[in-house]
Amino acid sequence: MIAMNGRLIQDIGGGLYSVVFYVLFFWRVFKENPGNRVVECGVITLAVFFAMIPLTKLQDPPDWVFAPWLILVILLCFSTLFFVLQRAYRAIRRRKDA
Repeated sequence: MIAMNGRLIQDIGGGLYSVVFYVLFFWRVFKENPGNRVVECGVITLAVFFAMIPLTKLQDPPDWVFAPWLILVILLCFSTLFFVLQRAYRAIRRRKDA
């Protein structure tokens, strides 16, 4: 049997607790805002980012895993900003028309 120290078990338990909390929180936000692309894209961005945090705790994460994940987070951030700017543009345009 493999001997595990208490600190490692505590870290794993805390990590699992955090994952469950964030999954439930993000799922609730995602389902309460159907059709809201800013919220949907933002929640997906945060979920991918928080899933990336344990990967950075590894001693030497492989580049073939880390690089595409980082590119995905950056693309999701820019798409969220795009939807925010789109919403602002439409609000300004509606305000001028009224």
